[in-house]
Amino acid sequence: MDDNLPSFEAIHLHDTLVRESVMRSFHKGFRRWPLVTTSLVIGIVGVHLLGLGLDWWFGPYGLLEVLSSGPGVAVLEALGARNSELVAEGEVWRLLSCVFLHAGPFHLGLNMLALFGLGRLCEAVYGPRRFLGLFLISGLLGSFLSQLGGTGLSVGASGAVFGLMGAGVVFGLRSRRELPGPLRSIFGRGLVPWVVLNLFIGFSVPRIDNLGHLGGMLGGAVCAALFGDQIVPGRRGSRSAWEVATWLGILLIGWTLVQMASNLLSQIQPV
Repeated sequence: MDDNLPSFEAIHLHDTLVRESVMRSFHKGFRRWPLVTTSLVIGIVGVHLLGLGLDWWFGPYGLLEVLSSGPGVAVLEALGARNSELVAEGEVWRLLSCVFLHAGPFHLGLNMLALFGLGRLCEAVYGPRRFLGLFLISGLLGSFLSQLGGTGLSVGASGAVFGLMGAGVVFGLRSRRELPGPLRSIFGRGLVPWVVLNLFIGFSVPRIDNLGHLGGMLGGAVCAALFGDQIVPGRRGSRSAWEVATWLGILLIGWTLVQMASNLLSQIQPV
């Protein structure tokens, strides 16, 4: 017998210490109000309130009607809904701006509930910088696949939310050896029933952008396969590279907001 080979007890002890380290790191990164997740929710709700205010101010409907139905199509398009013809004509910024828009209170509420719940988990795993990239890439890929599939008009953060689910599944499967029991029950196979349920709802309910959902989930899965994370030892990656990526993401959001404001000012007219 080779004396240099580690014993079963040594391997078991090493795995146990790794799982304890992962759990400590996860708890250290888990926040009640994580920075990026909370900022995204506040920003999306703020854009929705802006749309409601514009529709009430310029439109023919009363405040209660606008609150119950959400911004109309004209306001959504003015703010940056993904219109396939306009994107084809060069308004590519709509591929991201549409992620921040929602058609009504039920649409907004479900997406924000999912974004906040999944976002807290994913931001604890990936950290603010990677999480921002995960959200943006998932949202953009969802919009891009929807555009390629010929969906005429779409809004909503559900593609990015599906990206978080896809990332959670891949992270859990990729890290199943390092994850302690409580985290294995959340990530990986623990998320699969929710993915299946949401896909079933998407294909059962009319007017849901399933291509956007599938594209977002694919984007999240790819990100989880390629990204490092901040809780599994040895996977943190280059800090400077992620700082650059973070600033690029912030600039992309800023550019999109400028395009939204410019388009709104040039297009919206009293009715």
